[in-house]
Amino acid sequence: MVVTAAAMLAVPGAAGAGDDTVTLPVTPQPLVERTTPPGRTFTIAAVGDWLSEGLVNNAAAAAAPPGVRYDHEPLLRATTPYIQQADLAICHMEVPIGLPGAKAGFIDRSAYGTSLIAAPYEAAGDLRRVGFDRCSTASNHSNDLGNAGIDSTLNAFDAAGITHTGTARTPEEANVDVFGVNGVWVAHMSYARNSNTGWPRDAWRLDKAVTATKVINDVAAARAAGAEVVIVSLHVYVEMQKSPYSDDRALVNTITSQADVDLIVIHGPHVVQPIEQVNGTWVYWSLGNFISGMGVSGRGKYTDTRTLDGLMATARFTEQPDGTWLVEPWTILLCNVTGSRKVYPGLTTLLDPTISSTLRAQLQACVDRTLPVEPRVY
Repeated sequence: MVVTAAAMLAVPGAAGAGDDTVTLPVTPQPLVERTTPPGRTFTIAAVGDWLSEGLVNNAAAAAAPPGVRYDHEPLLRATTPYIQQADLAICHMEVPIGLPGAKAGFIDRSAYGTSLIAAPYEAAGDLRRVGFDRCSTASNHSNDLGNAGIDSTLNAFDAAGITHTGTARTPEEANVDVFGVNGVWVAHMSYARNSNTGWPRDAWRLDKAVTATKVINDVAAARAAGAEVVIVSLHVYVEMQKSPYSDDRALVNTITSQADVDLIVIHGPHVVQPIEQVNGTWVYWSLGNFISGMGVSGRGKYTDTRTLDGLMATARFTEQPDGTWLVEPWTILLCNVTGSRKVYPGLTTLLDPTISSTLRAQLQACVDRTLPVEPRVY
């Protein structure tokens, strides 16, 4: 027996002879009316340092098709689904990008004895192919090639369709910009705490955070310009520590106590550091490296295998009824393996029973090194 009336309910096993159902009247329920619209929301994904060192360049050259100097996309392919699913994906270019055809990798020594390093022009386009929308560029290496290197970096990103912050070609470009992400007005700024080659003569060329003052003023300017969410990228200079350097902690404490910042992501230590809230703001103390030539013998302190490990800072921002924004971070472990220099999401790749024993051993070592420092990884 088939019941078609909208206000009838078929009940099995309660009918007379020959029937197997009985119908009972149903009282229609009023529709639920939403009194407030759902909160707006968007997600971000940010990764650690990009260092175009020799082993990275060699791997990208080996992966390139005929007629192409470098192709980094195969090295990053395993991370692509995580990057592309974010509404805003942010990379961190620690070194300047050279002109088309220019030498990449180690260029020279600075007057201070530090290495001058350049990324190949192809890196910007490859990062866009992987799914990055934006890149922070303020770091201790930003001035390695002087003003020409700052210009060539931003020109390469413009050509690739990647927006950028932290360095500038003109004073106007150095101003805080506010942009839309999934219907939300967002500001993202980038700052360096030091420069290996000294600061550019024109202060607007490279945003610096020797003290908290500029960051606090820029956040206020971003809010005045309409930013609903503010994200800060900060490049620090004390390397290889498992926990934040005291001076960096003091700086972040000042920033978060005096400025309305929603999220801070930190680069520079080259190793993973914990995640925590400071004055209510989530802080990724160090994302470690995204890709580098570190973690092998003969690199001095960078021989340390912890330099192979990184975090993808992923977070969801959701508007609350009172107009504030809830920030929900979750963190993906990234492992840069030796040999191929490919980057893998460590924990999820380990679930694949088909990976080689060599890769499994490297990924497991990455997990074992990271979990004691930051156990909240996926």
